Amino acid sequence: MQASNYNVYGISATQLPNESLGLSGLDEGTVQAPTAYTSDWTMRSYVGRFNYNFKSLYYFTASFRADGSSRFFPGHRWGYFPALSGAWRFYNEGFFRNLGFLSDGKLRLGWGQNGNNRVGDFDAYSTITLPISMSYPINNVPIRGAGPTAIGNPELKWETTEETNIGLDLGFLNNDITLTTEVYRKNTKDLLLRADLAPSTGYASAFKNIGSVQNEGLEFTLNTKNINKKNFQWSTSFNIAFNRNKVLGLNESQNFMLTNIRWDNNWQNVPAYIAKVGQPIGQMYGFVSDGVYQLSDFVDNGNGTYTLKADVPNNGNSRANIKPGDIKYKDLNGDKIINSADYTVIGNGSPKHQGGLNNNFNYKNFDLNIFFQWSYGNDILNVNRLMFEGNGLNKSFLNQFASYNDRWSMTNQESINFRTNGFFGGGYSSRYVEDASYLRLKTVSLGYNVSKTGLLKAGIKAARIFASGQNLITWTKYTGMDPEVNTYMSALTPGFDWSAYPRARTLTLGINLTF
Repeated sequence: MQASNYNVYGISATQLPNESLGLSGLDEGTVQAPTAYTSDWTMRSYVGRFNYNFKSLYYFTASFRADGSSRFFPGHRWGYFPALSGAWRFYNEGFFRNLGFLSDGKLRLGWGQNGNNRVGDFDAYSTITLPISMSYPINNVPIRGAGPTAIGNPELKWETTEETNIGLDLGFLNNDITLTTEVYRKNTKDLLLRADLAPSTGYASAFKNIGSVQNEGLEFTLNTKNINKKNFQWSTSFNIAFNRNKVLGLNESQNFMLTNIRWDNNWQNVPAYIAKVGQPIGQMYGFVSDGVYQLSDFVDNGNGTYTLKADVPNNGNSRANIKPGDIKYKDLNGDKIINSADYTVIGNGSPKHQGGLNNNFNYKNFDLNIFFQWSYGNDILNVNRLMFEGNGLNKSFLNQFASYNDRWSMTNQESINFRTNGFFGGGYSSRYVEDASYLRLKTVSLGYNVSKTGLLKAGIKAARIFASGQNLITWTKYTGMDPEVNTYMSALTPGFDWSAYPRARTLTLGINLTF
């Protein structure tokens, strides 16, 4: 059983005349509305398991799990999740032992379900609050009013993921080489997501069990003992994983769902991602960039002004206000007008494959570990460039990236960057979608185990001196600070980079002593 109860209380003030008093001086300022918040949740689980092993040849496991959560209404609080698995260790069959190169072999098959209750503690319940905005003056006295701010869903229940997997474990040459292969398919149904509601309800959205998603993939893990001598050993571990996902269904008859990201007030209602039935979940959504408007797109009026040609589409701005060097988008529907009808998929935040390579070396008392990791084929929506490579938010006195020094002008018409004040929004675009594939030297660690001679006299059983580094080198074409970053991470919004702190390069020197 698990339970949690937490409370938040706070008070604040502005325009403090004497900040040196700290909290003691809050009463001297303009006191703001206090904060008071309490919440709790409880979860109870029961698990049963049955294991069977016949002569280390055939294995069978059955389990059943029951989980209860206070986050759902009575009648929907309990979820039940069975699982079955079996294995055949075929190496123990007599006819396989005659294969000299094979030292182990097992075929595995599994099926099971698990649940997810990750919603707010009271998202299933309707909410009534007393905000200051609902006050009304009566005889010049403000009277607080209560009003509904969220609609609940008493039918909300556990999200369920059902997985089927087949695995093969092989060992060769006295297990100096081992290979593990896994093929899986996961179907998740009754997804716990916010669903759009009809405007007539008075609410924008509510949590519902909507839709289903499929993940399927292939994973390989290869371990090798390359050298195993008295004074020198070298072993390698390599893994690679391929995963593909697909939306199987959404809310009732809904064919697609758009997701906004609240990174800036001006963009909080602009869709950044789309989940569409039959396609990968969480694809980036917006305009297809077409560079910038060139002089050839305009009629030269002869007086220093230019008029956009009739057969050239606008960029969402009025045609009279478009100038050479402005940002340009592709007109996908051919109506010469750029608007939401020209939105399309412009990127995918999910990698085609990812993995790692780990090497361990031991020479006498020295040990060395080198670990690489990579991701390939995933995109990042680099919103930092929207802000700092052209001032897409049109803010005053805002420094820009050095790359924006090379921007379009009458004397620099080959630049791919639009001119000063040449941005017009209306949606994200492929201009800011970048390939985030990378190879990273993640960890290097060098250690030396001090000989025990002399240590015991000092009362020390063992001593190891080490130096290590993390995130040392990254090879990538991504122009942002870190290709591994994701500011608003969720299944619906993968690969979004806005003002994220990059992973630090860390160097460590130390000593481990055992007494």
